Amino acid sequence: MQDLEKIHYILGLEIDFLKDKAFICQSKYALSMLKKFNMLNCKSIETPMEQNVKDSNKGDERSFKDITLFRSLIGSLIWLTITRPDISFSVHKLSQAIQNPSIYHWKKAKRVLRYVSSTFDFGLLYKSEDLSIIGYSDSDFVGDRADRKSTSAYVIYLGGNLISWLSKKQDTVSLSSCEAEYKVLTTTTKEVLWIKRLLVELKIIMEENIHMIMCDNISAQALANNPIFHARSKHIEVAHHFVREKLIGGEIKLEHIDTSSCIADMLTKPLSKSSFNKHRANLGVIPRSMFKSI
Repeated sequence: MQDLEKIHYILGLEIDFLKDKAFICQSKYALSMLKKFNMLNCKSIETPMEQNVKDSNKGDERSFKDITLFRSLIGSLIWLTITRPDISFSVHKLSQAIQNPSIYHWKKAKRVLRYVSSTFDFGLLYKSEDLSIIGYSDSDFVGDRADRKSTSAYVIYLGGNLISWLSKKQDTVSLSSCEAEYKVLTTTTKEVLWIKRLLVELKIIMEENIHMIMCDNISAQALANNPIFHARSKHIEVAHHFVREKLIGGEIKLEHIDTSSCIADMLTKPLSKSSFNKHRANLGVIPRSMFKSI
């Protein structure tokens, strides 16, 4: 074995260190991807998706002939999401068309590349803080107009640093926004507890034993605290009451948060430029130049 000292580059990931901070990005990989798809000198754009555009089946429905090229692009973008959670929702939506992409999907994929071209040196900032786990969960009720399924999203921080995130369509159709939010609460709780157990195995001592999960849906929070089987909730599977079990056990704590402050919101739907930039900064996604000036 050879000791190569501090890591600086591996599998396309570039790691910089500055005192008690670290910065991880994929700027070289992003530039090579733009060059591969002839978008190196494209016109840049400030958001990866247009706001208020949810219908993935509208637009130019003609089939995109080079399916291999489209799949190659989506695969490249998926690898970029390792350090770029700000494009996770866009890539998640485009991935759903990987079997039969249309020209519309190809244009939307190129829009993501135009966004990447203006933010190729962005990455994740990590800094040394008190260890505590906090999660944000959110869902976009019937966000997919094609099959009426909702989108789940969560972001989880350890000591103020983003370590886990998800943007995924739910497996089944939710009959209410409460049910959609409750489902993602279950997923978020599982991830928080998995991270906690991993830290215990690594013998890392945390400041708090009760971990906070932020949710912007009052109904879902009330259901977790008092699961009365009224008309709106009796159809929810018993498995989802895993959340209440952990609440009673004192392992997690739910707290309401305003929708405009819920960071996971950017992983469920396209946002305005101002909201997108605010949440992106809260995720810890910053340009490399900003890291060096901290």
